[in-house]
Amino acid sequence: ADDTVVGFICSTRCSEFEEESMSTHDDSGRILCVHSVVVDEKHRRQGIATHMVQNYLKHIALVHSSLNAHTDNSGIDRVQLLAKSHLLGFYVNNGFSVIRPSPIVHGKETWFELEVRQEWL
Repeated sequence: ADDTVVGFICSTRCSEFEEESMSTHDDSGRILCVHSVVVDEKHRRQGIATHMVQNYLKHIALVHSSLNAHTDNSGIDRVQLLAKSHLLGFYVNNGFSVIRPSPIVHGKETWFELEVRQEWL
């Protein structure tokens, strides 16, 4: 089997979805911020990102439900991310809803805030 990594998802936990949450991890944060869903250019358009996002959300839902079963109340309440307009369809098809244009600015393009729909968690 080929063990080459062709993609990854990067995220952190935070208490508020704001610019600072893009670079800081809060162990007790109840929001999971997805920062990157990346697939190597040679492997794009093969369903890898869809597979990664769907499995990631399944894993979060499993961890989320098991964390909430404990008395320490350390679960995740929601999963959010920022995306450019050309990726909105991809994320909506994978369980996210567009919330609003984001006040967080990175470069010249408008970014949009998205959140996982509850039925996916």
